[in-house]
Amino acid sequence: MPLDYAKQALVFYVAQDFDQAVRSDVQQLINKLNASRVWSIAPPSFIDEIDENGFEVVGGVIEIYSALQPNMLPFDVDSKNLDEVEELIGAIRELSEKGSLSFEFKLDATYVGSIEDGVVDRVLKEGLLVPWRDNLNGKN
Repeated sequence: MPLDYAKQALVFYVAQDFDQAVRSDVQQLINKLNASRVWSIAPPSFIDEIDENGFEVVGGVIEIYSALQPNMLPFDVDSKNLDEVEELIGAIRELSEKGSLSFEFKLDATYVGSIEDGVVDRVLKEGLLVPWRDNLNGKN
């Protein structure tokens, strides 16, 4: 049963030149993630489109419940969202490492970090994941 909380979109996309093989790898990653679990809101969706500047964008998006003020999420909902985001980031990290690929992440329209050659950058780790985990540990 869907919960009635505000939602945000966590978007990831290939942040370098790419070919059909990379597009296919990203599509396969999304398919694998979709089958891996029951997602809180909906499984990740594949993105393959042309942006407003005429650039091809390949990646994915997952909806998560917003924990931004004034929203107060129950611990179990917030915790499951973080688990899902960590699973998504882990899968992207593996693909990035395997294919020497760069990915960038946005939460709605805000840049929240990147993964390059399998390395999660400080912005994504310390700006999103660590504070989220610390906040959850404080609720426990």
